[in-house]
Amino acid sequence: MKAIILAAGRGSRLHEMTAQRPKGLVELGGHPLIHWQTAALKLAGITDITIVSGYRHADIEVQGYATRHNAN
Repeated sequence: MKAIILAAGRGSRLHEMTAQRPKGLVELGGHPLIHWQTAALKLAGITDITIVSGYRHADIEVQGYATRHNAN
């Protein structure tokens, strides 16, 4: 089973929380939001996970996730 996480948005309503990082890397409970999403998918048996990145895409890519960059 495959999954796609859409994480290309800037998260402008989060103001200073996303000034230096993409919305998916904002932490909740000590872990980035993307971590919570990938962990839930893995618990459901989904291991082929791709993240669509956009704003500050390099920050997500260095986390080691499989990504596709949306430049628009």
